[in-house]
Amino acid sequence: MNLLITNVRLAQGQALQRQGRLAEAAATLREVLRLEPRNGDALHLLGVTLGQMGRAAEAVDLLSAAVRVQPANPVMHANLANALGEIARHKDAVKSYDRALALDANLAPAYRGRGLARMRLGQSQEALADLSLAARLAPRDPQSHADLGVVELSLGRHGEALASLERALALRPHDAMLLANRGSALRALGRPEEALASYDQSLALAPDRPQVHYERAMLLLGARRLGDALAGLDRTLALTAGHFAPHFHRGMVLALLERHEDALASFDRALALEPQSAQAHNNRGVELEQLGRSAAALEAFASAVACKPDDASAYTNAANTLKSLGRFEEALGSFERALAIEPEHALARWSKSLLKLTLGEFDQGWPLYEARLQVPQFSPYQRSFDVPRWSGSEPLSGKTILVHAEQGLGDALQFARYIPLLEARGAQVIFEVPAELGRLLRTLPMRGTLLVRGEPPPPLDYYCPLLSLPLAFQTRADSIPGGVPYIAAEAAAVQGWRERLGALPGLKIGLNWQGHVGAEKQPWVRGRSFALACAAPLAGVPGVSLVSLQKGAAAGQRNQVEFGNSLAQLTDPQDLGADALLETAALMSALDLVITSDTSVAHLAGALGVPVWVVLHSVPDWRWRLTGSGSAWYPSMRLYRQRVAGDWPEVFERVAQELRASMRDRSGAAGPESS
Repeated sequence: MNLLITNVRLAQGQALQRQGRLAEAAATLREVLRLEPRNGDALHLLGVTLGQMGRAAEAVDLLSAAVRVQPANPVMHANLANALGEIARHKDAVKSYDRALALDANLAPAYRGRGLARMRLGQSQEALADLSLAARLAPRDPQSHADLGVVELSLGRHGEALASLERALALRPHDAMLLANRGSALRALGRPEEALASYDQSLALAPDRPQVHYERAMLLLGARRLGDALAGLDRTLALTAGHFAPHFHRGMVLALLERHEDALASFDRALALEPQSAQAHNNRGVELEQLGRSAAALEAFASAVACKPDDASAYTNAANTLKSLGRFEEALGSFERALAIEPEHALARWSKSLLKLTLGEFDQGWPLYEARLQVPQFSPYQRSFDVPRWSGSEPLSGKTILVHAEQGLGDALQFARYIPLLEARGAQVIFEVPAELGRLLRTLPMRGTLLVRGEPPPPLDYYCPLLSLPLAFQTRADSIPGGVPYIAAEAAAVQGWRERLGALPGLKIGLNWQGHVGAEKQPWVRGRSFALACAAPLAGVPGVSLVSLQKGAAAGQRNQVEFGNSLAQLTDPQDLGADALLETAALMSALDLVITSDTSVAHLAGALGVPVWVVLHSVPDWRWRLTGSGSAWYPSMRLYRQRVAGDWPEVFERVAQELRASMRDRSGAAGPESS
């Protein structure tokens, strides 16, 4: 009679367990075990039930008892292994799976379970073998394919992972996690649009999964969809704010959006969670530098190095900050430390070159300057041709060489002077320039061919980036090529401007205040432009007529200053077309003097031989050196330097005094004497 009752109650417990009525099932099975304590089936079923209820430790005890009663039952060993895995006893779990598979070599769930346990033990290749076998033995089990896809993802086998995940989705198409993992595989395979669609499908089914929002945001960050990436990271942090990575990457996105205060706050939150993150300290320093807080930036870079003593990037950033503060010896030491760690660190080498060139040490500066070609910011200027690059040592007589302009318009204007030197060596030169310089540089004294970028070159023997020519010619501070002026404005246009300017009284002075806004976000040129309002003292000099040479959005400052009506606007400031510089060249050639910040206008005036005064930041670009009022590059140029960083008003008071003195001494001369 007891056996009949036991069997009935065991069947009832099994039915309740299948219905999900776990507490009732457990109570019924305990009643069976009260009647028959060594009933293996009851021990097993109660262990499985308690495991489903999250009581894994109790489940292990019961399942261990079950396998002692029925040691030849492979399913019991497999379920014991499952319970052991739940309490992180993965090595013991593997042993139990081994026993199960020794009894039944075709037990697919045991292969799957052992594979997962091995994956948690870091045995990725063994896990891959187990999960592959599980998927083959149970081709209709979506979870086997799903788990296989996850381990393949972890091993970087993205194509295989995608195939496994697709098989799982064919069997279970509305699984949010499967869709998210497929998105990860597609992202890794460089298929961003498909990956985004998969992430979106996943979130439509399960909108509150922070990891999926985070991975989707990383995909959008990689695609430079910064606003969408920020929204995704904000959603991630709304769901879970206690993880380092979303705060860190939010800081990166905000930095790219130039929201530097907000970026700094995100890096601070990231560091509160992981105080030893060298990368977060380093990025925090960059943001502080962007905000003009150089002393705090240096502290952040020091923290980065304290966390990671071999962080070449932090040493490089610190060196650039020290350079911007005029602490050149310390900057040089920091560059040396960066390069001792990573001798080929492109940014460190290039940044060090700028310091060496600034100090006039051209023999060390030019070789290091070649590193610019490996710096990511300069990737748009990199070119390759199916011919050797000319180094300066190869004979050029009878050879055709293409020289391609790079970087900004000012650089092209400054270094165009090297083209005649190539021709003097017998070369046939093809000079490729931006469209904006096409007509202007046709006045360059060269016998070869001027190409506008995009036009196909003829067959070549060599090529050379324009700014590599100083290295090729071993230029020193005392051997800078002269021959200024080496370009000219169109004579008829100059005459037309002279006639038009005749209506303005006194000395005609062109004024330019803002360079390329995008370029000036880079730390090595930050601060070189001035606000138009700083130039107010010029408007107070008697006998002077000011003429705007400014182009672009900054020209609007003319309407925001009190002396705006005294600043003539004779050209269309929004005309940035291919011939805009040609017009500017003609206008400035008809003026008496040009006053400008460090922009392409300064180089244009210098190359034309026009009298030009350039106002400079206290730590200027390398080509202006650190001292002196003249430029070795342009004889018609005079330099006015900040005595205190950022103090433009004091500079313009000096410039205005010089103008007054020049006006007193002028007595009919065409313009102020320049040096």
